[in-house]
Amino acid sequence: MNINKEIEISISDAIIEKPIRFSVGKYSFSLYPSTLGRMQILKNLYLAMNINTKLLSLNPFAEALRVCRYKQETVCQIIAYSTFNEKRDVMDFKKVSQRAIFFRKKVSVDDLATLLTVILSADKVEEYIHYFGLDADRKLKAQINHIKGEGHSVTFGGKSIYGLLIDFACQRYGWTMDYVLWSISYVNLSLLLADAITTVYLSDDERKKMGRGDGEVINADDPANRDLVRRMISE
Repeated sequence: MNINKEIEISISDAIIEKPIRFSVGKYSFSLYPSTLGRMQILKNLYLAMNINTKLLSLNPFAEALRVCRYKQETVCQIIAYSTFNEKRDVMDFKKVSQRAIFFRKKVSVDDLATLLTVILSADKVEEYIHYFGLDADRKLKAQINHIKGEGHSVTFGGKSIYGLLIDFACQRYGWTMDYVLWSISYVNLSLLLADAITTVYLSDDERKKMGRGDGEVINADDPANRDLVRRMISE
């Protein structure tokens, strides 16, 4: 399959937050896209697995298999958490523990490694950002912020997940913090932030500092101008 087509399908699945279904005997389960809230719960479990990130990038399944052999209990907990989609279920430690024990008893190490590989590869934020050309926007925004910072304005905050993600989403969309944490996938939340339409007005002096002068105004949100924006930034 064409690589671009694969990415487009992956993006569509991410937008609709499509779960990945699997069965254990007569029981069916789903791996749900991670939310910001669930990610905070899983953070310590991920650290406890002692994953070798270099090996993971070279051979994801082999590294997942190694981890499953030595950290099976932790892996089963991660998989169990990933099969719950509602906050009340994710926060129900007894329910999660019972499901983790079930997986440990009923699922082979190889199958656990397959499930873990799926979970670890689900965060495709950077891949999508690169595919959409948003990495060029990042550089342009950083350059503009640097130039704007030379003026008389002072910006505070935006130094943690509170300001960078949660506050942004709550203010822009009118969502509650609970909704941001539990009701939208981390991938969708991150892409909404990364691709949010932003208009910045530059003075003549600021445009000159960017090497733009008084020439043509370029719409950076127009996909047709992505390559031009990249070239301008790299100059």
